[in-house]
Amino acid sequence: MSKKTQNGRKSLLTGASVLAAAAAAITATPAMAQDAEEEEAIVVTGTRLVRQDFEAISPITTVGAEQLELTATLTTESLLNELPQIIPGNTRTSNNAGGEDFATVDLRGLGISRTLILVNGERVPGSSTSGTVDINTIPASLISRIEVVTGGASAVYGSDALAGVVNFVLKDDYEGGEINVTYGSELETGNVAEFEINGLVGGNFANGRGNMTAYASYYNREGILQSEYDYSRTSAALCYDSAQGGYFICDTGAEAYNSSFPGTAFPGGSGTPPWGWITNNGANPFTGLSGLLPGQFGAANTDCNPNTPGVAVNSGNLSFNDAGALTPRFTSGACGVPDRANGSSRYNFAPDNFLVIPGERIALSANGHYDITDTTTLNILMNYTNSQSEVQLAPTPATGLTITLTPAMQTLIQANAPDLWTALQSRPNKLAPFTMDRRMTEVGTRNGYFENNSFMFLATLEGSLGDNWDWALTASYGQSAFNTRAVNSVNATALRQGLAGCQDAAGNPLGVNALPGCVALDIFGPNTLTPTMQSFIRVNTFTDVKTEENRIAGYVRGDLFELPAGPIATVFGFEYRDSFAAQYNDNEQRTGNIFGFNAIQDQEGQVDVYELYTEVAVPLISEAPFAHYLGLEAGFRRSNYSSIGNVDTYKIGGEWAPVEWLRFRAVFNEATRAPNVFELFQAGDQGFPSYTDPCRDTAAGGNGVPDVAGVTQAFCVGQGVPIGNYPGFSANNSQVEAFAFGNPNLGPEQAESLTYGFVLQPDWFPIGDFRMTVDYYDIEITDVIAAFGAQFFINDCYVNANLTSCARVVRDTVTGQIDFVNTSRGNQGTFQTSGYDIQFEWSLPIGPGQLTINELYSIAEEFAFNGNDFVGTSTGAIGGAIPDYKSVLSVSYNVGDWTLFGRWSYVPELDETAVFGVPSMTPEASYVDVSTRWNVTDNFTLTAVIDNLFDEYPPQTFGGLFSQANTDPQVYRVLGRSFTISGRYRF
Repeated sequence: MSKKTQNGRKSLLTGASVLAAAAAAITATPAMAQDAEEEEAIVVTGTRLVRQDFEAISPITTVGAEQLELTATLTTESLLNELPQIIPGNTRTSNNAGGEDFATVDLRGLGISRTLILVNGERVPGSSTSGTVDINTIPASLISRIEVVTGGASAVYGSDALAGVVNFVLKDDYEGGEINVTYGSELETGNVAEFEINGLVGGNFANGRGNMTAYASYYNREGILQSEYDYSRTSAALCYDSAQGGYFICDTGAEAYNSSFPGTAFPGGSGTPPWGWITNNGANPFTGLSGLLPGQFGAANTDCNPNTPGVAVNSGNLSFNDAGALTPRFTSGACGVPDRANGSSRYNFAPDNFLVIPGERIALSANGHYDITDTTTLNILMNYTNSQSEVQLAPTPATGLTITLTPAMQTLIQANAPDLWTALQSRPNKLAPFTMDRRMTEVGTRNGYFENNSFMFLATLEGSLGDNWDWALTASYGQSAFNTRAVNSVNATALRQGLAGCQDAAGNPLGVNALPGCVALDIFGPNTLTPTMQSFIRVNTFTDVKTEENRIAGYVRGDLFELPAGPIATVFGFEYRDSFAAQYNDNEQRTGNIFGFNAIQDQEGQVDVYELYTEVAVPLISEAPFAHYLGLEAGFRRSNYSSIGNVDTYKIGGEWAPVEWLRFRAVFNEATRAPNVFELFQAGDQGFPSYTDPCRDTAAGGNGVPDVAGVTQAFCVGQGVPIGNYPGFSANNSQVEAFAFGNPNLGPEQAESLTYGFVLQPDWFPIGDFRMTVDYYDIEITDVIAAFGAQFFINDCYVNANLTSCARVVRDTVTGQIDFVNTSRGNQGTFQTSGYDIQFEWSLPIGPGQLTINELYSIAEEFAFNGNDFVGTSTGAIGGAIPDYKSVLSVSYNVGDWTLFGRWSYVPELDETAVFGVPSMTPEASYVDVSTRWNVTDNFTLTAVIDNLFDEYPPQTFGGLFSQANTDPQVYRVLGRSFTISGRYRF
């Protein structure tokens, strides 16, 4: 640990990191016994109080510099996600769920918006309208240590610290220079090559009164597609076999879809293939296809190969074979589902998707301090990060397409798909429109390109008032510009016009209503869209997100007066924050003109808050029998938000050390989270949820009570259902258009957290130094901010007669059908989680060196949302998997210029998401990593790392929020045995 007291300045460092240089493992506060000369005034994450020989009452886990170096970590989330307290969120493997290389932290699985991110103890501006922080804007190689605090901390830091706090402490006060070069990839294949080069230089000036430290880095990561690995190259099917204990992943080949294969439950892949298929309309059927397809095949044949003459027809649905000829699409009978030559009617979308997304990052940083006087110091910090990444999905699946048989489309089909024309003419209404599904493969894979420019400036003026009092005044500014460019989507209007041959129903040209370059579209078979057709329907989009935060804060702290057990330490402070966030979308997205995507609207909003806070620590007894130390600690914060008004938070805790080597600690926090800009100001994003209309007529005579919920016919008529629609009124669709809005009247989320435990650090341990901590946590969050769906407002209107909700349900004035519903958010629901964190650490001399063993073990006792417990399942209520427990065992051995390190991570089996009411299990996962560090010379250090030593590939899973590539990349490692080599040169 680097600590100093210079000219009255007290360093804002934590006592936990003292151990980092001695233990090549993840450690927890406080550190083992230190020499007396190291005991200085320090501040730990979780409080702003200063104490001598301070033991934190809140459990703190620290990732030290040694751990960062021995793992050669290039992405911050890779190391954090090894901590048992962390439920992984978006990472480099998030091609589907979030994507964009936007790395987040989720403590205890309570959601990324409920974990507060700090840099050097100061808040970090978010990179989205929800205020979420991208921790990839904090380069891993610049981090000195990471401190994780469990439990609410709003009394100390303000809003968002419901689950806890993660504080990234950066390298500073550096003298000299160093260059680091790191390279790594999967060992056997060379896949996912990662490279970083960074430099750090610093020095004193003004005769030692000041120091400046500067940093620069460049990072690059290659992406890899799912097609490169057996477990991910196909979109797997789900099968059931009682002998195997339930559902399991099965192949995507023919047998997985053939009804003769026992246990097929849910086919993999997509039912929208690039060759397309045509849906038979029961009201206007293909009447000539009862036995054979006329003019196409000979005698009946049941080999289920559509390219063999004589295929038996047992479905009215039609498809195209590999040559583009019309063929039946089987859905039942002896042939099962297959209708393709390769045995499957499903489209395998997996190969086009990224398994690991590519990324690139440039980071620049500078920090320094200057002693203006003997008692006053100026500190500055500037960070800039530019990160870029890409995601890739399979081409657009276009479903429910309506082909209007205008003269232009008749001509096109007769010329390019004569078999289809023959089939269409077999219908009673020969020129009626028909429907078709087809994947637009020719348009190309859907790619998203993301760029995030993040900047933060912080200046602090701090000084001493004498008599153990000091002060600080901080001003900071942060901004983020997050830009998204999506290519190869399909323009819904162009698709609709092109499938009508650019003509209206009467066959007239669309004229001024036609989009530029309108052309009739040929989607009848594989590879039929010409370059001109592709260009007409292709559309590229953009989304720009901008966030800004201005902050001013200050405090005075010191000792009020002396008690027999020691001084009463206190701090009084204030804080002001002004946060702005906005999202701007192009017109195609605002109008919902991207096929397969709902409309999203621009949004922007601003929230400011004024806060006052205080903390106090009272030593009651010290150096007494059975009371080596007994003390209390409390804190209070009053916040006044422009959005929700006044909010109070507090904490109260205590610690008791009956003897010097045993300490009990407990703390209770009441914390809050204020609604963010997205929750307050969402501007009407479109959706199509399922719904039930309570006004549907289910009574025998169409009179009286039309619904079991007790809604009267008269009330429905009063709300816009024409009386003439009874009897027999029913909803035309199973889905209703809904527009989601923010709610400016939201209240704050409230959290109560209790942590208690003990720290055992016996000075009488027979060999070496031993330390053990056991802590229990219990966190309850009420008034959870969540969306009220369309059905809620429909029921609230027609069942509860709430006229405010009725105003949100808009009916067609002629038909009485629900036209749309304006939905919103509210304070609803409760989270409850509890469990234990256990850690022991033992450092002892072995032979010529020092051996250190560290074990982190976290037990999830409960994780419930609205009473539903998710512990031990593959998916949480709002996030990833919640294992029953997680374990990380680290061992290091230091001898001379060498350090050897090993880490074993274990995740137990998980309950899979229940399908058809029958759950199954995902196997356990175990990973071993090893590394070595060699100080080749005084100036040059070499580190080599092998991750996933035993080449374990992930188990296949079917459910979960982050499930993709047939597994859960947030829980299981998607790459096999990998290596990293890093060299550092100091000068």
